[in-house]
Amino acid sequence: MRDANAYRIFLTRNSEYHVEKFVCVGVRDRRTGNWVQDHPALKRALLSAVAANGGLQALFTPCLGERLEFDVDGASLRTSAVLDIEDRDARGTMPRPVMRSRRTSESARITQ
Repeated sequence: MRDANAYRIFLTRNSEYHVEKFVCVGVRDRRTGNWVQDHPALKRALLSAVAANGGLQALFTPCLGERLEFDVDGASLRTSAVLDIEDRDARGTMPRPVMRSRRTSESARITQ
């Protein structure tokens, strides 16, 4: 997310994290489709991405297979691995191609 105005949806095993300007603006449960109103990541800054093996942290756009890390009152909240990334326009409606295509597993993909 090098573009400060980027709106991306990061899909993990259980949730989709809607991130705009490096801040989580919504979390939806993937099984039910319901928005989670009290999720700890809401309105929190996306700090970095963490490699699947728990190793190196990246200070750039998270890639497939990495885990998102949010700052929750000074503590780290890490998600499960990112399985899919959707890139949207500024209104969050029109898909745009995602430039990162690194795959770490067969189940991970980027929605174009």
